[in-house]
Amino acid sequence: MEIRNSTRALMASALALIAVIAANSPVGASGAGWTITPVVSGLEGPRGVAFDGRGNLYVSETGKYFDIAPGPFGVSRTGKVDRFRLSESGARLVWSTAFDSLYDSAHGAPEVLGPEGITTFCPGSAADSCQVRMIESESRDGVNATTKGLSFSQIGHLYALNPETGKPTDKSDIGDQQYAWTAAHASLWEEFPDSNPYGVLMTRDGKTGKPRTFVIDAGANTVLEVMNNGTARVIAFIPNDPIRDSTPTCAAVGPDGALYVGTLDFVANLFVFGPGQSHVYRVDPDTNEDFITAGTHVWASGLTTLTACTFDRSGNFWATEMFQPNSAGPPGDLVRIPFANPSVHQHVGGGSLPLPGGVTPGPGGTLYVSVNSANTAPGSGKIVRVAPAED
Repeated sequence: MEIRNSTRALMASALALIAVIAANSPVGASGAGWTITPVVSGLEGPRGVAFDGRGNLYVSETGKYFDIAPGPFGVSRTGKVDRFRLSESGARLVWSTAFDSLYDSAHGAPEVLGPEGITTFCPGSAADSCQVRMIESESRDGVNATTKGLSFSQIGHLYALNPETGKPTDKSDIGDQQYAWTAAHASLWEEFPDSNPYGVLMTRDGKTGKPRTFVIDAGANTVLEVMNNGTARVIAFIPNDPIRDSTPTCAAVGPDGALYVGTLDFVANLFVFGPGQSHVYRVDPDTNEDFITAGTHVWASGLTTLTACTFDRSGNFWATEMFQPNSAGPPGDLVRIPFANPSVHQHVGGGSLPLPGGVTPGPGGTLYVSVNSANTAPGSGKIVRVAPAED
């Protein structure tokens, strides 16, 4: 996951060490009161996961890293969105759609950027009534400002995917829109212009019942609504302080209809203050506040490197903490926060969820989590099922 140019070397170095630990650690064990079971393996940097409630699981894979000439940057078509059919006999791949993927080792250890967040919206009972959206990270203009000679067309775009066939439809060039927005608002942060769309969420409008699509840009620090014509409307700017970059990564719709936005805060958590520096912000999607004020309402604190978030059917907030330290295993965990009491944090991974990147609710109080999301070792990514131990 690219953060910003000044912090990428730190990120890459940390990932190199952590990936070695994670690669040699078991995936699929038990946390306190929870059972963790592998569902899908052999994935390349799985990030987003989305469940449609009908036995279908959608997964975004950022793609493969290639250590080849002529330089540290390259493009492949190894990014993917997959649909798996889940049953008692296991997971069956229904389709897999290829997407652009960027690989980079210019700042130390390898990293891969490509398909990131994924979301489903299923208002009816028929299988074909579902809508699926995926966001590609980065932006064309931002990549071209760093390196020349790469050929790609999908980076930074929001895609709709046909749930039955996987056929993609380009809905919006979020990356370049936000790169231009940050250039016009360069006074907000010293490292602008920048854009790295990372999280996406579809939800039902409480008044009209129609779907709304929101994108979280980890580079621009913005919460966006994507309008029907593809225009990105900035709702909120998540603030930085002078020594750290908050880096919002995800949004989940709460029981009150507001968006709850989690932050990575990578440098603060790993290199400055230690764990517990990430926050969750409450953003009203229909706010009358300006975008600066709208991004200042902290709902929960004391978390560590959030990469994905969701609410379950009981109203609990869940988030993946990619680098949460564990005495019993590699970094990474899943945290549950009751909506009525955001100061209560329950960790359930027990050291068995290395480098988690995505989370989505499943049936019967279960959750599906992508692990080894930032590990570039070939085929090291997995999807696991996290269930109450009595399940």
